Amino acid sequence: MTHLPPTTSCETHHWTQTTADSPPAYACTRCSATTTGCRDCGRAHESSLVICPRCLTRALGLLDDIGTYLRAMSDVARVTLGLRSVRYDLVTTRSAGNVERLDHGLDVAYREARAASGPSSITTQAGAMDLLEWWVDDWVEKSGDPAGAWDTLGYLKAHTVWAAHQHPAWPEYLAELRRTRAVVRRLAGLAPEPEPAPCVHCGGRVVRDWSEANGLSDVARCTGCHMTWGDRTALAAATREHLPDLAATRPGALVTAEQVREIYPHLKAGTWRQWVHRGLVTAASTDGRGRPLFELGAVAARVVEGADRAQRGLSSV
Repeated sequence: MTHLPPTTSCETHHWTQTTADSPPAYACTRCSATTTGCRDCGRAHESSLVICPRCLTRALGLLDDIGTYLRAMSDVARVTLGLRSVRYDLVTTRSAGNVERLDHGLDVAYREARAASGPSSITTQAGAMDLLEWWVDDWVEKSGDPAGAWDTLGYLKAHTVWAAHQHPAWPEYLAELRRTRAVVRRLAGLAPEPEPAPCVHCGGRVVRDWSEANGLSDVARCTGCHMTWGDRTALAAATREHLPDLAATRPGALVTAEQVREIYPHLKAGTWRQWVHRGLVTAASTDGRGRPLFELGAVAARVVEGADRAQRGLSSV
């Protein structure tokens, strides 16, 4: 490979990491330029901000998503999701037996405690907004902004760049925003639909997304490596193509019993059932449909052992 001599500048930089700091530092291999990595993802970027344009877009996108899911919540869900069922024994129907609280846990819909458990305590639209307003109050206090905010989501979006540069809890803010998005998406009935098979490229979770306008999308995506497939037919074809190589390349991948039989077509169904019954192979988890998932490396080891026993004239089980 020919290396070009360094110059004072170049049109397209070729960055190489020079430190292990957080964020790392980078130097161009073709000129004397240097830069600092993004504080969120660590990748080299040439923006004057401390975070790269992609991470900034994602941070703003979290707020857009939350706003979309909050609007998608039904009128009832916006107020009364999370209410406890009505008791019919007519004894102590007020929450926790406290006569000052509303019947059947109704006060939960209006008084969700953000400080107690964060996003996991959200059961209503108001609860989600209370949590976000806590961050607004915090940012107003730390920035000394005298104007404050009337539009919670708008304020957070407008001050995202400031927070990325100045707020000491920026990583915690992003983490809480992601958890909040997941909760309100579930409350809106738009949580991603998991596919039974893992990603054939990285072993990650494959899902299809719901939208209020179009329903369940045909497009499948991996939440790990972000690979996408146009529809379930394309996903199935890719899975069939790559599954035979998974045992060597990704022994930790989790597969269903049906996929095991696709990978090892010579494996008899009766032999597999005996292995499972005797505990020679055990499920490591279950998929979204409750089907057992097996670690492919362990299955491969058992297949090899069974073949070795068969060659020696012994039972494979």
